[in-house]
Amino acid sequence: MHNGVLEDDLDQQAFIEQCLLSAGHQVSLFGRASELRRATQDQRFDFFIIDWRLPDGCGMDVVSHLRQNDGWRGPILFITASQGEDDVVKALEQGADDFLAKPLRPKEFLARVSTLGRRAGYDTPRPSATCPRAFSINTDEHTIKVDDHAVELTEREYRLATLFFSKVGELLSRAHLLELVWGIKGDVSTRTVDTHVSRLRRKLELDGRHGLRLRSVYQSGYRMEVCSISTVEQAAN
Repeated sequence: MHNGVLEDDLDQQAFIEQCLLSAGHQVSLFGRASELRRATQDQRFDFFIIDWRLPDGCGMDVVSHLRQNDGWRGPILFITASQGEDDVVKALEQGADDFLAKPLRPKEFLARVSTLGRRAGYDTPRPSATCPRAFSINTDEHTIKVDDHAVELTEREYRLATLFFSKVGELLSRAHLLELVWGIKGDVSTRTVDTHVSRLRRKLELDGRHGLRLRSVYQSGYRMEVCSISTVEQAAN
């Protein structure tokens, strides 16, 4: 999931970012409400984590604005140093889906994020049943092996790879990939997707030799295709 984190305390920002990255999430950090509001104009978010007290306003107002003005329906986790019952009730009434008091505890924090994400339909992509055995994907450790050899991937490359492995046979447009993996609206002109796909094809040897080929579809996007290894070997000879 692409998480937008609105928190002005730099230490707390770093803590939240580390927790989310360790669980395979994408994170964008903001220290001011105005920064987050601008970002929502050209980025796609799946989840918001919002602090109460901010240098340019109140997190409660940000939640209300997202719900009422932007019409955003995704999950929102509200965090604050206050533990008063009235504050909890107010946060939930303004549109927050859950509430956590500081100091945050890593396991509980990630469990709340995971639970809200599942309710909203954001699950970790799982390999398709047609994925050849040569590819081993560990969704807990975020690692991929090819013929039992671990392949070094960046977190973004891993996210892109698991998306392709979960959609074998399906055409994925560049715009769709940008939104799901980068959290950027698909009308943005960029070669980022093409560059990352090229690296994946090379690193994971997705040229058909292991039964999968990551193919470019002209002016459309990319498709992961199952192919016959024997056919590839014959073509090579």
